[in-house]
Amino acid sequence: MAAADRPYVMSLELPQDRPLAPDDPALHPGWRLLEFLLVIGADEFAVRFLYCGEHGKDPCDRLARGIAFASQGERTRECTVTFVGETNPRPIEVWRLDRPALEALRDVMPSGVLGAEMGSDERALAWAEDLCVYRRGQLLFGTVTHERIAFLRVSDAEWEQWEAQVAADHRAT
Repeated sequence: MAAADRPYVMSLELPQDRPLAPDDPALHPGWRLLEFLLVIGADEFAVRFLYCGEHGKDPCDRLARGIAFASQGERTRECTVTFVGETNPRPIEVWRLDRPALEALRDVMPSGVLGAEMGSDERALAWAEDLCVYRRGQLLFGTVTHERIAFLRVSDAEWEQWEAQVAADHRAT
């Protein structure tokens, strides 16, 4: 039975932070990784919406409306980026992570999970960045867009399951 076909059983061991290299193919665009996180129980995500200048607000609002259907409201969560004057964890808006929300997130973050890639159109005015994925309120995957940093917070068994899936995907291509 292939790793992806086996039922997932959550490990009781403590998760560990596992940095991912900025050039790790799993992050480009990263949707397969988010699908894996769904399998192991990820149920929420958060992104920070930003915009430039007065002309950026409307494009930013359009991006946010793209995932509005999945809004869970405000919850206190650990974040990967904290600006001056913010606490961590802190109340942030989170969205339900399921297949329809993942599809919408692809439209909101067309450059992938590491976020913003400036273009010459509306994407240069508004973007989503600093994606965080949660499982039962605990940070499972986090990014820092400007630094091109990402990490997984998973158990050894989950890490082995992810590596097996990556190897199987690589053999299939």
